[in-house]
Amino acid sequence: MIDLHLHTTYSDGDYSVRDLINILNEKKIKLASITDHNSVDAHREYRDSTYDRLYDGKMITGSEIQTLMEDYLIEVLVYGYDLDHFKEYVDETRKKFWDFHYHAYQELLSKARALGLKYQEPSRPLENGYYCNMKFQDAIAACYEENKGLVDERILKDHLYFYRHEFQNPNSIFYIDNSASFPKIEDLIRVAHECHGLCVLAHIDEYQSIEDKGAFLDALVHDTAIDDIECFHPSISRENTKKYMDYAKSHNLLISAGSDFHGPHLPHRKGIDTIATKEEVTILKKLR
Repeated sequence: MIDLHLHTTYSDGDYSVRDLINILNEKKIKLASITDHNSVDAHREYRDSTYDRLYDGKMITGSEIQTLMEDYLIEVLVYGYDLDHFKEYVDETRKKFWDFHYHAYQELLSKARALGLKYQEPSRPLENGYYCNMKFQDAIAACYEENKGLVDERILKDHLYFYRHEFQNPNSIFYIDNSASFPKIEDLIRVAHECHGLCVLAHIDEYQSIEDKGAFLDALVHDTAIDDIECFHPSISRENTKKYMDYAKSHNLLISAGSDFHGPHLPHRKGIDTIATKEEVTILKKLR
């Protein structure tokens, strides 16, 4: 089995690198990639601790980098890079990432006050797996009864809904301008290619603010040197998987697959259940 989209405690996953290796062995995943958000440190631990002796399969270097394409904040998976070279770039983007989250959390609280929302700030600090949008939702959800008539209840309860539909949506009152805080996609792809990496558009169907997915893909292919589309993902229906695979083939793009496994804290990301075959996951031809 194959899974090229996995998270550990180096970002927002529930399991350490060592524990994830045990899970991969139990699931008989023979080709895997840890793709923590804006981090390559799981692969540094994997290399320096010689975990290749423990893992029954092949581990491919990976990371999921938040980046800007036009006005959209999206994620690009980068695979097969030179670890030490790419780490320098990722660490720079990670600093800007956290600067943004600290600033954005305060701005969200300001918006809450302007809307008359009550909140109680959680004591938990911003950290891996706990970002400004999550902390803000916990703050206003702590006053659920006072706030439920003022905003859509999904804003109080659903982290993924708030993140995709509100926090990332320029038309939402809860949108925070992120244009100066994340790398432009063309710069990310350039650096990744310099580090011998391949760049993959992650889970296109998760980007709810992108209404015309076909036009977005056309712009992506025309304006950037993207290598691949993640066609197999829990958010992508089987019908759309076929559609995106056909698109990739007709535009000479590679195809990737992953479960986006985080662990029990995310019910929709708690399983390693990709169904793609080696023949379908054409990016493997470039990574093996």
